[in-house]
Amino acid sequence: MKIFSRRVCPLALGAILALGLTPSWANNLSVSNVSLGSRDLNANTVVVKFNVSQENSWRNKINHDAVWLTVRLYDPNGIPVHKRLCQMSGAGVTPTGFSAGTQNGMEVYVPSDKAGAFLRQSQNTTPGSVASENVQVTIDYSTCGFAANDQIMASVFGLETVYIPQGAFYAGDNNTSAGTLNQGSADADPWYVNSESALAVSNPAANGFRYVSANNPGEDATGVSFNIPAGFPKGYGAFYVMKYELTEGQWVEFINSLPSAAARSRHDLTDSGHKNSDTVLYRNTIACSGAPLVCSSQRPNRSLGYLSWMDVAAFLDWAALRPVTELEFEKVARGPVLPINGEFTWGTTDIVAVAGLSGTDEDGTETVTTSSGNAHYNNTLLSGGDSSLGAQYQQGPLRSGIFSSDSLTRVSSGAAYYGVMEMSGNLKEWVVTLGNSAGRNFSGVNGNGILSGDSGYEGNADAANWPGLDGVATRGVTGAAGAGLRGGSWGDIADRLRISDRFEAALETSQAVNTYGGRGARTYDGQ
Repeated sequence: MKIFSRRVCPLALGAILALGLTPSWANNLSVSNVSLGSRDLNANTVVVKFNVSQENSWRNKINHDAVWLTVRLYDPNGIPVHKRLCQMSGAGVTPTGFSAGTQNGMEVYVPSDKAGAFLRQSQNTTPGSVASENVQVTIDYSTCGFAANDQIMASVFGLETVYIPQGAFYAGDNNTSAGTLNQGSADADPWYVNSESALAVSNPAANGFRYVSANNPGEDATGVSFNIPAGFPKGYGAFYVMKYELTEGQWVEFINSLPSAAARSRHDLTDSGHKNSDTVLYRNTIACSGAPLVCSSQRPNRSLGYLSWMDVAAFLDWAALRPVTELEFEKVARGPVLPINGEFTWGTTDIVAVAGLSGTDEDGTETVTTSSGNAHYNNTLLSGGDSSLGAQYQQGPLRSGIFSSDSLTRVSSGAAYYGVMEMSGNLKEWVVTLGNSAGRNFSGVNGNGILSGDSGYEGNADAANWPGLDGVATRGVTGAAGAGLRGGSWGDIADRLRISDRFEAALETSQAVNTYGGRGARTYDGQ
């Protein structure tokens, strides 16, 4: 994603002055030429305009992708800069004051909480590129603490997401993988999830919901009885999910948007709790320095490791998203079809490790050169790309979306059923577990873009009922109880990459390991 901001003098005056900022990038999405337009001093609104371009966008009768857009205003004279998420002025499909821009067949959808907007195709189309100029949203600047006579600048943050439709699905793969869910002690068939109603889990002989433990510390035992509340997102209801794993560039934009105390309290990913270095380690290129803290990345498109649960939660709250549950993880990966024993997220048991990358410089256009390579796992030593720069460039995650193409099959591109990428391998991903009561208390609340401001806890996610929420709720997410990991990583054996493998699904750890990454979702409320 490329971001440019524009400075505007006091809102009451209406003069627009150009001020370019250093762009940041994410995979194949670009948001550019951001400007502030007309404003309504009585309604406390201001128009924000920008251009959006994207590759591999689609809509069909099953699902579609969309760009999730959030707008932040900030004082250009603030030291440090503090970008505050502002609510949209209306909700629904292309409300008054909104426009999908010049690209035909596009629409804007604003959820009921008005925390952001989805830009998406309005009619069925084959995958391809879109480029829309003068996309327009209208912001209520009073919702983020600004008045009509304040100087402001605007930035627009975009994430590629995929719509996962309402529908039934299966969770588990007939006990082939570690800790997979089954119907009974004598029945290894997977769970069939056909509603968002509460689920009663017990130890039936057959035809029920039986929990199978992977025996993580603190995880419920195999055969234990419990209820999964109706509010816990089970994957049946519709939701959006990030198309790709969180990247270095997105993390840098997040950290650099926070006030200094929050940035340091949240961690800069190079402190002793993370990779403990500003040099490149396991292909992580993030470096942070200064007061106020400023972070940068040499490879902004690369998937981001060294993330703790608390880190992922903070980013998702800031981006007005929410965590993914492990049932949703299986829905996204498998779709509505019957499980194949031991399958990976592309729907077969065939897997080929990536070993080679194109070129000698990973600038975001690099591709996989390994014939039939569709996953990154097993501690493979990479060749090509950045590998000539030294040992720390030879093991670690690849760029998000490196397998993505509109001309490859699901197997060759390593794609999940609905078109989500890198769910088997690259980085294992933080999810909300159903393996303990702390996880099952999660109710799917979306983040609101505002993090904790309590002294010593600045920068923590503070959304209600999220796993790890402190006993003093205003302190936010301070632990990892209720979280776990799914999908396997570049450092795992193939078994860990299976859709239904729950080897670490209830692993409670506050660590930030080089194989830990994440992505988020958003509960869908609408049209």
